[in-house]
Amino acid sequence: MMSQDALAVPGAGGLRYRSKRARPFGRYVKWFLLYALLITLAVVMIFPYYWMVVNSLKGPRGFTANPNSLIPQTLSFESLSYVWFQGKIAVFLKNSFLYAIIVLIAQTLIDSLAAYAFSRIEFPGRDPLFVIILATMMLPYSVLLIPTYLIIWRLHLANTVAGVVIPGFASAYGVFMLRQFFMNIPFELEDAARIDGCGRLRIYWQVILPLAQPALITMGLFTFMGQWSDFTWPLVVLSDAKKYPITVGLSLFRDEQWLNWDRTFAASVIGSLPLVILFFLGQRYIIGGISLTGLKG
Repeated sequence: MMSQDALAVPGAGGLRYRSKRARPFGRYVKWFLLYALLITLAVVMIFPYYWMVVNSLKGPRGFTANPNSLIPQTLSFESLSYVWFQGKIAVFLKNSFLYAIIVLIAQTLIDSLAAYAFSRIEFPGRDPLFVIILATMMLPYSVLLIPTYLIIWRLHLANTVAGVVIPGFASAYGVFMLRQFFMNIPFELEDAARIDGCGRLRIYWQVILPLAQPALITMGLFTFMGQWSDFTWPLVVLSDAKKYPITVGLSLFRDEQWLNWDRTFAASVIGSLPLVILFFLGQRYIIGGISLTGLKG
């Protein structure tokens, strides 16, 4: 009697028997290679941050004695304490939070209003205008840098908070993502609100925005992280070091502390910590944001 683990296969020399366990074994090999690749990529991406954290916790003497050790022999918060209380990092962090929050509020309001108009209101030239807005996403950042600076300079906004944040008040990507989401909200809800006497702005504020909370949170996360990570524009438009965000401030701090790498690592840890926390808290929305742009529209 043929074993249940064997399978008869016709061949030139008669029946050949192949084990059913061959297919699961091949599947295990495939999954093993896939997970090995993913783990390798994860280690490559996580290791620089781990290296930064470890060196920030060695302290000046520990870093000098063992600069290449992966595990600190003793934990020291001396470098972190120096950076926070004497290295002006707290000022740079405050500036970054200020710029990011202002841009977050303004961009969410402006992009959602534009997305509502492009998705729910019929007006002449709506689709060509939307295509033009999308086309701006293809322009390199460096191409827009000089014209934007000239506009800010002629408005006498250089070296001001307004000069830093105003260019970030609108985003073509934000308009596109929110429009895609708004297009999938049933029009019957808007019709019912209009029957109840609601105008356009009230429908936008009380009907559309509450239903679009996942998309708004996703866009808000991208906006905050993008503004927080921006280095080039604040460097160009600001000349007062007291107004620098954390990105430019870290560069200045590194130049001042180029002999004290433990302090540079500590400053980098403090500067990147808000983004790390934000990512872990909002990773569900960040991953979901990738699929939002694929909704029908």
